[in-house]
Amino acid sequence: MAAHFRLNEDDNGFLAAPQGASLIFAGASGTQSWIERAQDCVVRIGVQSVGVVTANGGSLGVCIEVGDAAAKGQDGPAPIEYQLRASQSVQVLVKAGERVAFKAYPQADNAQVLRTVVWAADLKSDLPPPQNGAGHG
Repeated sequence: MAAHFRLNEDDNGFLAAPQGASLIFAGASGTQSWIERAQDCVVRIGVQSVGVVTANGGSLGVCIEVGDAAAKGQDGPAPIEYQLRASQSVQVLVKAGERVAFKAYPQADNAQVLRTVVWAADLKSDLPPPQNGAGHG
């Protein structure tokens, strides 16, 4: 009979999106999506995944692809039934009115993915907001 692995409290804490971030995806497979903003904005996109090694030497990776670039994180290799946690984040400039497409997903090698979350958070800018020239003030 196959073992049934479950998330524990520490796993749920690890998978929590940062404060102020929007959850884009929660499941096992990952997602393909896009981000669009009304004004130029730097956005942090993150992926976090938890899994369990199913055969000695198993590992769990995560990947975020934006355009032709990819950022990866990995945990393992590790012994059988070892709990794995992998995360990665990137910062991208989203120009006003333009869509930035991305993919974020886990990559399991001799491991079972228990849960993956993908999130996005706008980073605060030190620049003053643009003036609309309407004379309000």
